[in-house]
Amino acid sequence: MDALLRPQSIALVGASDSSRGGWAGRLYDNLALMDFPARLHLINPHRAELWGRKCYPNFAALAEPVDLALTVIPSAAVPATLAEACAHGLRCAIVYAAQFGEGGDRHGAARGRALLDLRARFGLRICGPNCMGVLSLRERLLLYPAARIRSVEPGPIGLVFQSGGTFQYWLAQASVRGLGFSYCISSGNELDLDLADYLEFLVADESTKIIVCLVEGIRRPAAFMAAAARALALGKPILMLKSGRSERGKAAVMSHTGALAGNDEVFDALCRRYGIVRCRDLDALIETCVAFAPGRLPNGRRIGIVTASGNTTALIADYASEEGATLATLAPATLDRLAGLIDAGLVAGNPLDVGAANVRRVDKYAEICRIVAADPGVDIIGMQGQVPTLPDEAPDPAVFAGIGAATEKPVVVFGRLAQNVSAAARDYRNKTALPFVHGLPAAIRVMQALATYAGQRGRQVPALPPPVLSPAAARALPAGAALDALIAAHGLTPPRSATAPSPEAAAARAADLGFPVALKIVSPDISHKTEAGGVAVGLADRAAVLAAAQAMRAGLAAQRPRARIDGFLVQEMVSGLEYIVGARTDPLYGPFLVLGLGGVTVEVLNDTAIALLPIEEPEVRAMLASLRSAPLLAEFRGRPPRDVDALVRAVLGLTRLFLDHRESLSDIEVNPLMIGPQGAGVRAVDVRLVRAPEKEDA
Repeated sequence: MDALLRPQSIALVGASDSSRGGWAGRLYDNLALMDFPARLHLINPHRAELWGRKCYPNFAALAEPVDLALTVIPSAAVPATLAEACAHGLRCAIVYAAQFGEGGDRHGAARGRALLDLRARFGLRICGPNCMGVLSLRERLLLYPAARIRSVEPGPIGLVFQSGGTFQYWLAQASVRGLGFSYCISSGNELDLDLADYLEFLVADESTKIIVCLVEGIRRPAAFMAAAARALALGKPILMLKSGRSERGKAAVMSHTGALAGNDEVFDALCRRYGIVRCRDLDALIETCVAFAPGRLPNGRRIGIVTASGNTTALIADYASEEGATLATLAPATLDRLAGLIDAGLVAGNPLDVGAANVRRVDKYAEICRIVAADPGVDIIGMQGQVPTLPDEAPDPAVFAGIGAATEKPVVVFGRLAQNVSAAARDYRNKTALPFVHGLPAAIRVMQALATYAGQRGRQVPALPPPVLSPAAARALPAGAALDALIAAHGLTPPRSATAPSPEAAAARAADLGFPVALKIVSPDISHKTEAGGVAVGLADRAAVLAAAQAMRAGLAAQRPRARIDGFLVQEMVSGLEYIVGARTDPLYGPFLVLGLGGVTVEVLNDTAIALLPIEEPEVRAMLASLRSAPLLAEFRGRPPRDVDALVRAVLGLTRLFLDHRESLSDIEVNPLMIGPQGAGVRAVDVRLVRAPEKEDA
C-alpha cells in the first residue's frame, strides 16, 4: 500500500505528444501542479524526450526500481509491459484500462490471469483495472486524470469508490462543502487489491478519522468484516453507499464489475453489527460526512431542535416520526428559562419555534440554543441556520462558535433547503467549527446516524464460534422422535404428535391424541405443505381426519405424480400468536437469523428482522421491539401478554442448534412458532430442516 499511496518513484507509461490532452497528459499536469512530489520517469520507446523531460524506452533503462507504474496504455499491452517492469523491481501498478475479464470477455479474462500470475511470481500489487487512480493528499500526489480533483484539500476522511467517474464529481462537491481527505482511491474492478485491503490501510492510518465508501460488491467478505470490526473498535466510522439494493441494480452491478451483490437485507444486518453507517444516496453521503467531521458523538439518542418557523417545526416533527428519531422532552427548568426568551404567543417545546425576530438577534438566538443544549435530557442539538451567501450577510461567527464551545454534545446546524456554498461560506463555517447540513430530512437522518454509531462505537464484534460438533456428528442429525427431542431441548417444544403410514392409521392416532387435531402430509418432495394442500386444521373426529388424509393423498398425486408420500403427521391443535424463526447461511456474509410475524402470509406482511449470528439475548429483544407486530406481544385488547421470555429462549436455542449443525444444515425454519400466553411457553408447530449438500473431501 505504501508503493501505491506513498510512492517515492513513479513511472508514467504511455506518455506521448498525442496524449497531452488525454489521461497520460492530465496525470503529468497534476504531478507538475504539485511540483512532482515523487521522482518521475516517462516510459515511451518511441521518444527520447517529452514535455522537456527524458523518455526511457523501457524499465530496464531506468537507473532504479520503481515503486509505482501508472499504465495508461491499451489493455492488450499491459501484461507484457508489467512483466518487463516486474523483472526490474516494480512493486505496484495502477491499471487504468478496462477489458481484463469483466463482462465475460474471454480474451480479457486471459489478460487478467496474466496479471495475477505477475502477482504470484513477483509480488506485484495492482490497483484496478478499469479504475481512475488515487489521491494522496498529504503526500501531494494527484494520480487521477482530471483537473476537477485539484480543489480537494487534505483532511481526515479516507475514500474508497468502486466507481471511478462518480469519484471526481462527488469529491468536487464534498470539497465545496469544506470536507478534507487523507487518501482517495478509485478501486475499479479490484482484480488484486480490493475494498478490504484499502479499508485495512485506512483503519491503520493515523491521519484518517472517517472512512467513506461507494460499494458495488464485496469480493472478500470475511476480510471486509475483519477490517470493519477493527474500525469499530478504534472508533473510526465507516459511511457507506452500496448499490445493488434492487434486482435490476444487482444485475447492473454484475455486468459492471462482475462482483456479486449479496442479499441486501443481510447486508443491512451486517452494517448494524459492524457499526457501518449506510447512506441512501450520494447527497446523503456528503451530509453524513459533514455531520461526522467534527468528531463529536452523543451519549444517547434524544434530539433537541431549535427553529424559527412554525412550519419548519411541524416538518421536523414529521421527519423525526418517519425516521424513528427520539425528540427530547425538555425539563421544566429549561421550559421556564425559555418562556421569557421566545417570541410572545409561542409555547416552549421541542421542536422549539423561537420566532423569526429572535433569529435576527443572533446573541439571543445563541443563548436559546445554549439553554436547550444544556438540558440534561438532550443528547444532540439541531439548530436552524445556514452559512451566508454574501460576506456582509454573515452574523458574527464567534457567536455560533460559542454554542459549540458551551457544550460537549454534537451541534448540527441545518438549513431548510440546499444552498450554494462559496469560499466566504466555507471560511465562515470553519470559524464556527460547526457542521452545516442542507435540508430538514437530511438533518434528522444525520443526527440519527450519529446516535446509532455512538451506541456501537468501540464495541467488540462477537466472533462466530466454531461448531461444537465434529463434522461427522453434525451430519448425524437425528430424525423422528429423536429430532423432536433435540429441538425441544433447545426451547422449541413441538406439539404432541404421532405419525401414521396411511389415512386409516392417521384417524386412529388422532383419536389417541384427542380432538381437535391438525393433519399434515409427510413428503420429502414438499417444502411448503400449505401450498401443496398438505395441511388441514381443526379436525374434530375420526371421519374428518380420514377424509382429509385421503383428499391430501389424491390431491398430491394429481398435482405432482412423482412426489413421494411417507405418511401423515397428526398433531394436537395449539393456538397462539404465529411467529417465524429461521436461520440459514448467506454465501457472502455467513449465518444469520430471521425473526418476525409468521404464518402463511409471512411473505405478504414482511414484518421481519434480520441479524447476523451469533446473537445474544439483548439483541433478540431489540429485534422483537423493532417489529411492527411488537404490540401484539404485550397485553392487547383484553388478551394477556405473550410468553416473550419463552420466545427469546426458543430463538436463542434455534440459533445454537443451527450453528452446531451448520456443516450439515443449510436452513432451519420454524413457521409457525406459536407463542402462548405468559407462562404457557411456545410450540414449534412446523419445523423445516434443509440439509446441506455434503462437501467433497479435498
